Amino acid sequence: MTAYANLPVTVVVLYDDAGMEKFRFSPADGRFTIRFIHSWAMSPVDELFQVDTRNNIVLKETVYEDFGAGLPYEPPHSLSSMTVENGKIHIRDIDRIISDLQIRTARTVAAHTLIYKDRQVLFSDFTTPGDVVIFRAKNVKRYVLW
Repeated sequence: MTAYANLPVTVVVLYDDAGMEKFRFSPADGRFTIRFIHSWAMSPVDELFQVDTRNNIVLKETVYEDFGAGLPYEPPHSLSSMTVENGKIHIRDIDRIISDLQIRTARTVAAHTLIYKDRQVLFSDFTTPGDVVIFRAKNVKRYVLW
């Protein structure tokens, strides 16, 4: 006998500023990272996000190598922590809900990259420099056969 289940799965959908879907992915455990090259420090910055149970996108951690213009020099609030590990600065427990995560792709340098489930996808694979990418999480139904 064949059975089907209608299971909700969290996906993150990336839209352009006109509302057209450009890319979608299902992050493992709701976690994903956006990596970019900082324009002043010229070193990588990782911003780690988590989709919560209400489909909010939450900034959990920022990791970078150098202090410089536009990079944090202290934790954003008293519950956050800042450590240096293996030469990288980690700011953890940021827990900032970003209801409408929007990123303008850089025209030079940044090389914005989406990282999830050990995959790396360059923003340039689905958008052009200078475009806005809007991240929104939602539940979709997936039919599973067993």
